[in-house]
Amino acid sequence: MSSQKTLRYFLVSLLISYLVGLIFFAPDFSESSTVHALETVNDTGEIEESGYPNINIRTVSRETEDYILFVQAPVFDSEELNEFFGDYVEQVMNQFFHEVEQLGRVDADTPGNLSLKVEIEPAGEELYSVIFSEETFTGGASVNQKASVYMVDVEAGELINRAELFNDPDEAQSTIFPIIEQRLKDSEQYSAYILDDELQRWLSQTDYHFTNMYIEDGNIVFKFNKYEVLAGVAGTPEVSIPINEVKDLFKPEWLERMKVEDQTGQDFYL
Repeated sequence: MSSQKTLRYFLVSLLISYLVGLIFFAPDFSESSTVHALETVNDTGEIEESGYPNINIRTVSRETEDYILFVQAPVFDSEELNEFFGDYVEQVMNQFFHEVEQLGRVDADTPGNLSLKVEIEPAGEELYSVIFSEETFTGGASVNQKASVYMVDVEAGELINRAELFNDPDEAQSTIFPIIEQRLKDSEQYSAYILDDELQRWLSQTDYHFTNMYIEDGNIVFKFNKYEVLAGVAGTPEVSIPINEVKDLFKPEWLERMKVEDQTGQDFYL
């Protein structure tokens, strides 16, 4: 490897470490555990409240002649969660810069672009879904789109293993997969774009851990990457299934955590 390329790799690694540090370790000037909206940390980063207690969102943006970065990440009170999401953000940025370097297709006229946005959705009592939407352009004809979803227990300060939400994960998979398939085929939005081979490959997997599932608005939601089961024009599709339709699959203690009370005093599931 040439000394010039070695220096570039070193500088990129230094930049990534700096940006990850800016996201997770920039000073918090708020007086409370939540941060006032859009409080500026410095020239390249800002912090805003998520709307939920003890969860903030940091945004770092950077623009050069060769690339544009816009990266968001959730920040919790838990060091374990922050370390996990810090590693995730670092991995995404490393992959982006690696592709930019290896492909050599970006310049001042066609700069590379990395956009990593995050949404936080309530999933129950002290439970939240974390949804990342990633778009990258490293040259070529199209923008690559990916989605990564997680669930966190802020009370315990840890990630939730979503397979453990179910009494029997294998039974849950065998029950839910046909529903997902039928929802895609019945969808006016998605049915025309189904990639039959890719969908059947996804449905036939034997080592599935519900890593593309999260909870939002009373539904379990399954999020797919671009081209994973549908044609690229469909972007990153998602399939929602009301929890009440499959609630017998869930462990009672998790149903209790996901239970709230409506205005009539009747219980319903988030």
